[in-house]
Amino acid sequence: MPRFMIRLRPKISQGSGFQIVMRDIGALQMALSVGMMLSVFVSLLYREFYNALSLLAATGATVTFGALAYRSCRNAGESKRRHAMVVAGAGWLVSALFGALPFLFAAYLTPPDVAQALVPTGENYQSSLMYFKNPLHALFESMSAYTTTGLTMAVHEPSIGYGLLFYRSLAQWIGGAGVIVLSLAIIPRPRSVGELELYQSETAGAKLRPNIIGTARAIWKVYSAITVFVVLYLFAATLIILPDYGWRSSLFDAVNHAMTAQSTGGFSVLDDSIAGYKSYAMELVHIPPMILGAISIPLYYTFLYQRDLRVFWRDAQFRLMFLLFLLLTPFLVLLLGNTKVVTDPVREGVFQFVSAVSTTGWQTSNIGDWKDSAVLLLAWGAMVTGGAAGATVGGIKLIRMYIILCAVKWRIRKVFLPIEAVIPFRIGERNLDSGEMQREVSDAAVFSLLYLVILALSTLIMVHYMGPNFTLADAIFESVSAQSTVGLSSGITDPGMPAVIELVFIMQMWVGRLEIFPVIVLLLALIPRRWRF
Repeated sequence: MPRFMIRLRPKISQGSGFQIVMRDIGALQMALSVGMMLSVFVSLLYREFYNALSLLAATGATVTFGALAYRSCRNAGESKRRHAMVVAGAGWLVSALFGALPFLFAAYLTPPDVAQALVPTGENYQSSLMYFKNPLHALFESMSAYTTTGLTMAVHEPSIGYGLLFYRSLAQWIGGAGVIVLSLAIIPRPRSVGELELYQSETAGAKLRPNIIGTARAIWKVYSAITVFVVLYLFAATLIILPDYGWRSSLFDAVNHAMTAQSTGGFSVLDDSIAGYKSYAMELVHIPPMILGAISIPLYYTFLYQRDLRVFWRDAQFRLMFLLFLLLTPFLVLLLGNTKVVTDPVREGVFQFVSAVSTTGWQTSNIGDWKDSAVLLLAWGAMVTGGAAGATVGGIKLIRMYIILCAVKWRIRKVFLPIEAVIPFRIGERNLDSGEMQREVSDAAVFSLLYLVILALSTLIMVHYMGPNFTLADAIFESVSAQSTVGLSSGITDPGMPAVIELVFIMQMWVGRLEIFPVIVLLLALIPRRWRF
C-alpha cells in the first residue's frame, strides 16, 4: 500500500484514544458553560425569568456532561496530532449541540403570551423565540454563533429577549478566539497532554509565548483588551450621535456589537442589523471595529511589545487587505450605481464590502435586490478571500491567496529567464528554499481546492432545493457566506427554507470555521477499519 494512503487512516482506539478525546471535549463544555451562566445573570437583570431558567437548565446539562467526561478520563494519555484533530472536529460539533439547548429550552418553557411580550412596543410580528421549537433551527443558531457566521433563524432579533441576545453575542466572542484556546487558558490540565497539538488543530496563529498555555492566555488578553476598547468606543459614539437612544440601550448595544465585531461574527441586537439605527453616522462608526477584527491577533501582540505602528504595514496580509479595499470597493459602488434599488451606492457599497472582506456580516443593504454582478463581486472578491490568518475571520484567508499569487509571479518570472537561473521565493520578509516553497504553496493550493470543491457541491445542492424566487448568484452568495463564516444573506436563510439546505449550511459553517481538515480526520476516524481505503 502506498505510504500516502496510510496517512489517511487516523487511528483512534476504543481505549486510551477515546478517553483522550472525551477528556478534551469535556473540558470544552465546562469552559462554554461559563458563558451560559453569565447570560443567566443578564436575563435576571432584565427580568426575563423564563430565559434565565432556560439558560440555567442548559448550563446544568452542559457542565454535567463536561465534568463527567473530563473527570472520568482525566488520566488519559497525551494528545497526539490525530487525537487533537478529532477533538477539534468533534468538540466544535458537540459544543454547537449543547449550545443549542438555551434556544430550544426557551422556546418550549416560555409561555406564548410571555414570548409575545418580548416583541418591542409598536410591532405586531410573532416572537422569533417560537422558531426555536424546531431543534434544527436551534442547532443552526448555535452553530452560526460559535463559528462566528452570523446567519440567523431569529427573524426579528429583539423579540427573543436580552438574555438570549447576549448569549448569542458571547458565543460568537468565545468562538472567535476559539473554544479550544479558551479551554487551554482556563481549564487545569494534568501532565503534558499535547497542548501544542490541540492549539494547532484549531488555529493557524503563531505561538506568542514559549509555551501553549501562555500563548492561549496571551491571545485572550489581547482579544479582551481590544474588545473593551471597542465597547468604550461604540458606547461613547452612540451617546454622541444618538443622545435620545438612552445610556442603557447604548451600553447594551455597545457590549454586544463589540463582541460580535471583534469576533467578526456579525450578530446584531437590532432588527435590521446596523441599518436599524437609521443613521449614516452610526454605520460609519461601526466600520473601524470590523477592520480591527480582521487583523491578525499576533500582529497586535507584536505591536504591543514593539510600540511601532509600522509593524502593521510590514505585514503582507495587512497590506493585501487594504489593497482589496482600495481596488474593489469602487467597482462595487459602480455596479450598485447602475441599479435603482440602491439609493446610496457609496454608503451601501463601502459598508458591505468592509463587512464582507472582514467576514463580519453586518448588513445595511438588501443584497437580495442587487444585480447578480454586484452579488458575485462581493462573494468572490471579498468573502471567499476573507481577512488575515491569525484573526477571527473565515474564508480561504489572505495569507493563502498571497502565497498563491507569489507562486504565480515566481512561475511567470521563471519563463523569461534561463533554465539554470535561481529565482528567490519570498513571502513577506521571508526567503524560502525550494523545500519550504513547495510545502507552503502546496498547503495553500490543497486547502483552496478543497474549499472550492465543498463550495461547489454545496451550491449545487442548494440550487436543486431552493425556491424559484432565487437565482444562481443568490445560491453562490449564500453558500460562500456560510462557508466563509460571513453571515451576509441574499434572503435564502430563513426558518422556512428546506431542511436539506439548512443542514448543508450547518455543515459549511462547521467545516469553514475549522478549515476542513479536522472535520475530514473526524469523519475518517468514524469509518470502520475494514471500510477504510
